[in-house]
Amino acid sequence: MLKVLVCGAINWDRTLFVDRLPNPGQEIRVNRIASEPGGKGANTAVAAARILGKNSVATIGMLGMDDLAEMHLRILQNEGVHTGLILRSDKVLSGQAYVVVDKEGEDMILTYQAANLAISQDFVQSFEVLAAIEESSIIVVIDPPLDVAASLIINGKSRGKTVVWSPSLLTNYGFSILEQYMRDVDYLILNQQEAISLTSINDGIQACTKISTVVTGKVVVTLGHEGCVLCSSGKGRIIPSPQLSLYGLNVVSTVGAGDTLVGAFAAFKEKGFEDVRALYLANIAAALKTTRVQTRGSPTYDEIQRYARDENSS
Repeated sequence: MLKVLVCGAINWDRTLFVDRLPNPGQEIRVNRIASEPGGKGANTAVAAARILGKNSVATIGMLGMDDLAEMHLRILQNEGVHTGLILRSDKVLSGQAYVVVDKEGEDMILTYQAANLAISQDFVQSFEVLAAIEESSIIVVIDPPLDVAASLIINGKSRGKTVVWSPSLLTNYGFSILEQYMRDVDYLILNQQEAISLTSINDGIQACTKISTVVTGKVVVTLGHEGCVLCSSGKGRIIPSPQLSLYGLNVVSTVGAGDTLVGAFAAFKEKGFEDVRALYLANIAAALKTTRVQTRGSPTYDEIQRYARDENSS
């Protein structure tokens, strides 16, 4: 049975690993290149499926009619993600992202959205998508076009579903445009830079508390290796990340860590965990992902449980 429905980008990532990120106009040496599946929507769906199990997660998206699309569909199906709501178009190429990662695991990302921008609001109103919304208990909206995001949020809310929104690039529209949709979501998830951009408050925690005073749902702002903060009605609570060094682990790549957190949080909410516990476990999932090169290096439920037990006993 479908439990979580995710809508967002499906990209093919080409990742360059370097010693440090370049300055404008500077040429640097690339140590290694990786080519692998990515995209916020697909990454999030896979992260949730590795916790909830096969056929419990579906993703809405758009691909071209190219070889990349065929690889995407095969990989997602092998992960147990339902792909029946992924459209294909012969008018656009499948999306791609170009990622640079330094030796500390920090990254910069350039995205060619391509097919990801071709998905339409009309598709959200189709029988297939509305039926999937009805069947699911949690709707996760990542970074589709704004009209698609708005339609999913409105349809999810009107059907009494838990709606999680991580607007990502849509934060470029600014708070005044996004506020009307923020009011209809149960959980708004932002990274620190997005929260700062929306509020002009140069502190992720303060920005989180500010946003939480003007939206009806709860706000989560991720704080990198410091974990995240959960805010409601102007009050915040920090949920820390595990100390990887205690387990002999090092950060390799932060690419996809935020997607892992969103997918894991949705999965743990589906499992019935209260907010703080769900975010605590999602922090563990995101931290473990950073120790792996793969964009979709999200851990399984058993792995997360094992580290959670170790954290509780320490």
